[in-house]
Amino acid sequence: METILVQGAMTSEIELIIKLLAESNKIDIAEQNGYSFYETYLNGTRIIVSKTEMGVMNACISTMIAIEKYKPNIVINQGTAGAHLRELNVGDIIIGEEAVYINNTRSPAKKTGEGSNALEWHPGNSLSILVKATCELVEKALSIPYEGKVLCGRLGTGDVFSKEADRIDLLHSQLGEISEDMESVAVYNVCEKLNIPFIGIRVISNNELTGNSDIEKQFEIAQTKLQLFIFKFLTELTDNSK
Repeated sequence: METILVQGAMTSEIELIIKLLAESNKIDIAEQNGYSFYETYLNGTRIIVSKTEMGVMNACISTMIAIEKYKPNIVINQGTAGAHLRELNVGDIIIGEEAVYINNTRSPAKKTGEGSNALEWHPGNSLSILVKATCELVEKALSIPYEGKVLCGRLGTGDVFSKEADRIDLLHSQLGEISEDMESVAVYNVCEKLNIPFIGIRVISNNELTGNSDIEKQFEIAQTKLQLFIFKFLTELTDNSK
């Protein structure tokens, strides 16, 4: 039987998906090594919704556990992200054509008392940790109707919450990413190495470059819009009539 794994780092990033899935099937809940997994079905396809917890390491561990336990045929990593382009607005959806690790940096040598300046840092071998999503899934995601902007781009991932405009501009110029999250590239790397089709889909929840950073209020709006999109995507992927 085909199995699709859908991931979100926080409860708020998966609870609407779970609610929508529960309208047609019972939800079974499992806990393993501190990670939560919700099992149900959609159009005869098994759907596993995973709460990965936040961060690169959690995303890697929870993905490995899910793959070993459920053996998914497709992995969808989704959630919120901060914008690294000024033209991105809250609610815009990014289809992660690629993902890159943004924390791999090198700083110039400075002696004691010479301080630190993140604008002088440059990438280590981050571009060697650049992974492309599965093309067929990217094309399918781009076909899903959405009342808002949907675009392809490179997701940036790191254990960081960037709020300095100059640093965000520098990262974008160095690595070409258009958004920032804490999980995507870990999932991309695991799935690529294990030869499992995968995609990352992110919704913009804040844009520090334009001062649009009312996180608490915007998170709820952005997360709701994305989870409705993801449910449409799941419905399309499991439509047996096509």
